[in-house]
Amino acid sequence: MKKIIPCVFITLSLIFAGSFLPVLGFIGIILCPLPLAILGCIEGQKTASIAELLIEATLFFAVSPSMAVYFLIGCAPLSGMIYLLSRDEFKTAKKYSGAETLLVCAGVSILAKVILLVVLWLFTGRNMLFPDPSQLAAIMSQMYGEDPELMTIARQVLGIFPYMLPAMLVIYCGIESFMNYSLCSTLTKKLFPSSKNYPPELPEFKLWKFPVSLLAASALSLIAGYFIDIDTWFEGSMFVMNLQIVINIFMFIEGVALAFWLMAGFKLRRGTKIFISVLFAIPFFWPWLIVIGMCDMVLNMRERIKFGA
Repeated sequence: MKKIIPCVFITLSLIFAGSFLPVLGFIGIILCPLPLAILGCIEGQKTASIAELLIEATLFFAVSPSMAVYFLIGCAPLSGMIYLLSRDEFKTAKKYSGAETLLVCAGVSILAKVILLVVLWLFTGRNMLFPDPSQLAAIMSQMYGEDPELMTIARQVLGIFPYMLPAMLVIYCGIESFMNYSLCSTLTKKLFPSSKNYPPELPEFKLWKFPVSLLAASALSLIAGYFIDIDTWFEGSMFVMNLQIVINIFMFIEGVALAFWLMAGFKLRRGTKIFISVLFAIPFFWPWLIVIGMCDMVLNMRERIKFGA
């Protein structure tokens, strides 16, 4: 019980932060599965189940039934999967790498969010991840009402936005899984060193590499996009666009990882590394990082370049 109460309190605080704090709240929503995952690792599934029951009851009676459903379907499965894959006996038997375990967690997160969307759509009649149309219309009217051209562009973007949901969902679940997985591994080992249950370690970020098959998928999507007319087959065009966005994200990550590997290999000063890292946040450099990641997929630069040879 000593660990259950802090787990419940921290989880509820993260959820409330996600509901009432516009910027920091996003982090709260992403990290709300973390306390349950850590509790499961150090105390076992029974204790984690009791904590989850208390969280659900508090959300149901103190906040809203929809928020309780959101946590039950959208967040708790990721916590449970991180714990299950962290059990010492499972790691000994299956011997999954950290990357493979993280991939499984991301798949569970995506599946949970899809089920959540379906359940909330059945009960509410609308996509709960998409903002209320009337509120968006009012905001656009305030921002662009005096400029008809900008208002037209804003409406066109708003019309395409729902079709971008698959790509955004995959990106969100990837970020959610990575943050909860890595923090669970780090915090469990540092704060509870006696526990044998913790997620397998991920490779260093500078060593991250994705399969070259992603490049083939990117080429196929570009070819398909060339032949698909958005006016005659809008849904097909949106599917290709979603696929290309997700693949570009993977290429971008590999490009950044290779850049960090090069900085470590050249033994750059910390100030120079920070300056270059800040440059990565500028959109101008994003296409180049995608190209770098694409080249690394084909040429495997970390095998070809030898430092100090």
